[in-house]
Amino acid sequence: MVRLALISGLISLLLGCAGMPASLPYAPPTYFAYRCPDGAFEVKLGDDEARVLHLGSQIVLPLVPSASGQKYQDGVGNLLFMKGREALFEGARGMPLKDCKGQLVDTPWRGAAVRGVDLRAVGNEPGWLLELDQERGVFILLDYGSRIIQTPPPRLKIYPLTIETQAHRITIAYREDGCRDPMSGEYSPLTVTLTVDDTTYTGCGRRLQNVP
Repeated sequence: MVRLALISGLISLLLGCAGMPASLPYAPPTYFAYRCPDGAFEVKLGDDEARVLHLGSQIVLPLVPSASGQKYQDGVGNLLFMKGREALFEGARGMPLKDCKGQLVDTPWRGAAVRGVDLRAVGNEPGWLLELDQERGVFILLDYGSRIIQTPPPRLKIYPLTIETQAHRITIAYREDGCRDPMSGEYSPLTVTLTVDDTTYTGCGRRLQNVP
């Protein structure tokens, strides 16, 4: 049950306009996106907690007293400190993310752009998400979030883009013929095709940075 709740919350935050209610998780002024020298993350603030989305995981941190700024911390080593447009996130696993700069965002597309994502796409039935960062790599959620795939940055920037790892062969292609999400009705300029091994997913996407 805990895993199902996590997947549901993660998908609602990430997919947003792929058949999920975009207004609730992105209601300003409670949603922030941060880009750091060594990574990126997003934060949704509640009255007394912060939900941090980082590397495919959603971490809920309670608000704790702080002399300045806003501090959120749990008992297993996760810490978020926010002050103005700057933030620090220390996860229980992995290196801390320091010198992070962020801003308020109101859609998942703007959040991804702030984090430095170059190409983002979403699709339905089953729900999936693709975020491609030419500097940091590719992040993929498949089958409503039950599968997560991450790869190093692609060596080439020529589309269709093919990435091969020890576990998967991934191909990303897009057409500039426009795409309308069948569930939300939202329009995006790109039709994106994602192939993972022998399975092909089709959805809607947008360039967020300088994608060829």
